[in-house]
Amino acid sequence: MPDATGFVGVGNIASAVVEALVTAPGQVPHILLSPRSAARSAALAGRFATVSVAENNQAVLDGSRTVFLSVRPQVAAEVLRPLQFDVGHTIVSLIPLPLSTLAPLVSPARRVLRALLLPTCTQRLQAVPYWPETPKVQGLLEGLGPPMPLREERELNVLWASTAVIAAFYALLDAVSEWSGGHGVAPAIAADYAATMAHTLARVALSGGTDRFARLAADASTRGGLNEQVVGMLRAGGACADLRAALDAVLARISPPPPTA
Repeated sequence: MPDATGFVGVGNIASAVVEALVTAPGQVPHILLSPRSAARSAALAGRFATVSVAENNQAVLDGSRTVFLSVRPQVAAEVLRPLQFDVGHTIVSLIPLPLSTLAPLVSPARRVLRALLLPTCTQRLQAVPYWPETPKVQGLLEGLGPPMPLREERELNVLWASTAVIAAFYALLDAVSEWSGGHGVAPAIAADYAATMAHTLARVALSGGTDRFARLAADASTRGGLNEQVVGMLRAGGACADLRAALDAVLARISPPPPTA
């Protein structure tokens, strides 16, 4: 079986994974892309000498040993069911679908795992949660960030749901930046200051125990101080409770239905 790394589906996340893999230290892999997103696939092939575009999705499978799946969950069955997978394939699914749904679609491939990757994987800074633990893909995932094998699929679903705060994170920074600008700070300065503050605070939170966020929040909330005032108003207004409710709704959306009696 050829040893290329194939991609069925080439959206934003898959494009970032391709870039991360071909720019990682070490041997540059041969990447074979689906032609479905023609402009995006052609652009990647034009940027990187080891990236090429296959004639169709089946040609991706025929030319690859490891295959990343990155199609919308709504069309996963439609795209995957007609394809002929091989028992020797290693399947890395980037689709928020349970393994019980995915495995029959890629049979007879037996080495099938789910990985949580974001477009920021090009920075190789964020952990890459995956399940089930599969030593044979450890080296591949290291080119995308520190691998984080999980004990249960349920953990992966929870972490996947937690990524739904990304837009809210940027929206919060946008609100802070706009507020500063509205009070006379030059817009560029307001945006740069909000970004550098967020970057620095995140770096501080990279290490510590499981209580690090509560501890850092408490340390910043000096009695009678400005941070205590703001976090107190947000909590009293239900912001934290609303966030938990939103995450619960996302988790319910991407989790498999409970077994019927």
